[in-house]
Amino acid sequence: MAENDTHYNGVMNGNHEESEPAANSGAEPVIPLPNPGEGGPVYPGNDSSSIPVIPLPNPGEGGPVYPGNDSSSIPVIPLPNPGEGGPVYPGNCNNSGGCTWLPSFPPLPGPPSVSPQYFGQVRFLNASTNTFAVDIYIDSTNYAANSRFGSVSNYDWIADGFHTVTVRRANGMRNILLQQNFPFVANQKVTMVLTDSAAGGLEMIRIIDTGCNNLPSRSGCYRFANMAYSGSSFDLFLTGGETVFRNVNFQTVTSYKQAVAGSYQFYVTDSNNYTFMHELPIIVIGAVATGSTVRQPLVSFSVNINAGRNYTSYIIGNTWSGCGLRVLTVED
Repeated sequence: MAENDTHYNGVMNGNHEESEPAANSGAEPVIPLPNPGEGGPVYPGNDSSSIPVIPLPNPGEGGPVYPGNDSSSIPVIPLPNPGEGGPVYPGNCNNSGGCTWLPSFPPLPGPPSVSPQYFGQVRFLNASTNTFAVDIYIDSTNYAANSRFGSVSNYDWIADGFHTVTVRRANGMRNILLQQNFPFVANQKVTMVLTDSAAGGLEMIRIIDTGCNNLPSRSGCYRFANMAYSGSSFDLFLTGGETVFRNVNFQTVTSYKQAVAGSYQFYVTDSNNYTFMHELPIIVIGAVATGSTVRQPLVSFSVNINAGRNYTSYIIGNTWSGCGLRVLTVED
């Protein structure tokens, strides 16, 4: 082989074959860098103690990254892309190389805090004698699903201000039966009563459930509401004949009266105009009759009144439909 032949990394220029290794027999072949995007190991040098270096992944690929040639080092897991979540490696935790994986979780959702300063409470009582169920919405929220005659929902929160109440059929065409705006007041409880109207449609009656304050010990509050049918008027009596409320007309509710805690038996009659009938100022078990005469009751019912609690008895229905007359007593 000629002395002036040029060598480059052990390979001859031109069409000559590969030559023998260079004089330094300790040298090792150098592995070329991969083309961009191919990945693969890269050899850092001729030091026999070195370890192949794994290249960084392309952006977004993830995967482990090797930090150096220290045999005690631990692969570092890259942070996830924004929004992916998952565990995050915090670093070395002790001298032995052990680390703690701390998963990063998003905060758990919880119910919003509701303040009476900005919210009131509302419930719905269905006194309509229609045979089909209805859904009752406030704005776009369903507050009473599949509501039927005699059903009452629980109190639920409503923001202070004016809101639209909509009544729809629960099934079928789901057409709007009633739609009306009502005011709702912060720190106030109301019962919205769906009743039959005199014209044959539906009406919504708003009743404020603000009861008695500063009650004497062992006393509660009680009132009576007529949500039966147009033109009706009722009297409410204790079984001993004592008059509790007189001439309660359709879609009206009486004021609360103080009632000594205990179990009471009441009955309802059609109203009369006897001038000698006087209402009891306080509802007491075993009160002396006030000159009223016992008449044939339309419906009778019992109520347990607990101290410090408020109650309303609603008479609903009619005498000519399958619903009949009934009394529904609820705690306010």
